[in-house]
Amino acid sequence: MQERSEELDLYHRVCSGDESALEALIAQYRTGLTLFIYSIVHNREDAEDLMIDAFAELVASCGRFRGQSSLKTYLFGIARHLALHQSRKSREIPMETEQVVRMQPTPQGAISAEEDWLKRENVSTLYTAIGKLHPDYRQALVLVFLQGMNQREAAQIMKKNQTQFSHLIARGKQALRRLLEEHESHEK
Repeated sequence: MQERSEELDLYHRVCSGDESALEALIAQYRTGLTLFIYSIVHNREDAEDLMIDAFAELVASCGRFRGQSSLKTYLFGIARHLALHQSRKSREIPMETEQVVRMQPTPQGAISAEEDWLKRENVSTLYTAIGKLHPDYRQALVLVFLQGMNQREAAQIMKKNQTQFSHLIARGKQALRRLLEEHESHEK
């Protein structure tokens, strides 16, 4: 509950024009929000623009957020709406794995070039497989497993009830497992 109180305080500071609060909010959610948007629009530049638009929408709509959900859930809901609107306007293109891999944070510790290559190859394989999933499966898996949201929050963002969302996760994991197994069998 402490976290929710801190979020509300941060939101109210943003709404009162506190630029440092907005900068803190952007620093906290920028990368995750961009990756989530990218899972919908499949274009890095569009994802970054829409991330900025989501924060602008949050500021422009100050006072609408009442704390019924977490601020993160509310912000990701805004971003999803903007991304879906954008993707309807443009044709869908395949996920560009190389760009997504470059968006991953660089590891802090020193690792060998071989370990780094293997890690990037595994991430690349995973993102390629995720990019081939049905958009609803992709969004659900990104929210829960890559953004660390609980299913209730993610279901809210996707405007699904708990049962529908649980089915999306289960089916998405099955489809992802099949794609990864197919990739592995082609590698051998």
